[in-house]
Amino acid sequence: MRSLRLFLYLLSIFIVPLSINAAKVNHVKWEEGLDFESYLECYGVPETLIDTLDRDDVELISEIVDNRKYYEMIATNGTLLQSLIPIGEEMQLHLFMTPKGYKLEIIPIAYKNDTYIAQLSVKNSPNLDIIKTVKNRRLASEFSRVLKDSVNFRGIQRGDKLAIVYDQKMRLGQPIGMPDIKVAMIETAGEEHYVFKHTDQRYYDEDGKELIKRYMRKPLNHIRITSSFTHRRYHPIQKRWKAHLGTDFGAKRGTPILAVAKGKIIFSGWKGGYGKVIKIKHDDGYVSLYAHQSRIKVKKGAFVSKGDIIGFVGSTGRSTGPHLHFGIYKNGRAINPMRVVKFKTEGLWGSGKRAFINRKDIYKRIITQIIDDNRPSYIWNSIEERSVSPKMKSYYRSLGW
Repeated sequence: MRSLRLFLYLLSIFIVPLSINAAKVNHVKWEEGLDFESYLECYGVPETLIDTLDRDDVELISEIVDNRKYYEMIATNGTLLQSLIPIGEEMQLHLFMTPKGYKLEIIPIAYKNDTYIAQLSVKNSPNLDIIKTVKNRRLASEFSRVLKDSVNFRGIQRGDKLAIVYDQKMRLGQPIGMPDIKVAMIETAGEEHYVFKHTDQRYYDEDGKELIKRYMRKPLNHIRITSSFTHRRYHPIQKRWKAHLGTDFGAKRGTPILAVAKGKIIFSGWKGGYGKVIKIKHDDGYVSLYAHQSRIKVKKGAFVSKGDIIGFVGSTGRSTGPHLHFGIYKNGRAINPMRVVKFKTEGLWGSGKRAFINRKDIYKRIITQIIDDNRPSYIWNSIEERSVSPKMKSYYRSLGW
């Protein structure tokens, strides 16, 4: 019913020349290996419709993920009325019929983003206990990831405490995407171990030392950024939503493209608007993507080392000139490459360090309050769901967080 209400709402905005009662809403998975052009062909929609999008939007079409669910409304005669196809976590393709034919646009995914807490005592292991108590496997995975470089998990004992404050997006009552941990703490052997997410979207310990090691190198020897990563933003001039799920580097045609880390080639070939593409699977659930190549040097199934030449810069696909579109994915989710690739030596110093110290102190007070008040965890997929109360939210805001 929720999916039907969603489409009825959209249909109240766009005129559809067929009766709503004569349509069926499907919530299905995107077929593995299916490209958007073939999807249009299945329903007799002209492929030239893609030409109505600009270059960045056309690239996004190549971000449709296999086996991810999408919505479509089909008339009883088989005519496609509408489709909502997710691209990343923030945006979606909206294909819809009008009296003048089909139209295609990229719009934001409607979701609610809120702050939640998890607080518990260890009985088995942090990972298992978060899953059992909070019912959120992704939160357990993310907690282990952000703390693995600062805590010896083998030394954690029964009765040790942990607390997490995190943001989670929800759509139609279900969490979407990875939880965004703002601060996490685990107390073991009487010592508290903290990790803090700063405004630069990186994790630090109490001393301001970066915790997540960036083991990837640059994809080109010489870097010139022409377009940065963004999940979604409203373009003030074009008056519409845009997204760019990677970083573009300007370079001459034929410039060697380098593997950012060791891994296995999981895709080598043509990928819609991205043209000639290579995808490499790395450790810890990371995948790197290199698009618009003029020539590919490695085949699917091959193993490469960090710094190996895998192809050459070009302008294949829907591209206005030679450049490398470079993407990084974590467990299938597009993330900002600047967060995990070591482009230059950085650190916290001066005003940045002072800002971090202030933020750290606020976070620590929040964690202390959660533990002192024995605040209950939000339990996902359960009738016992509890979140941050309005009173606690007011308290957090009074601290400036």
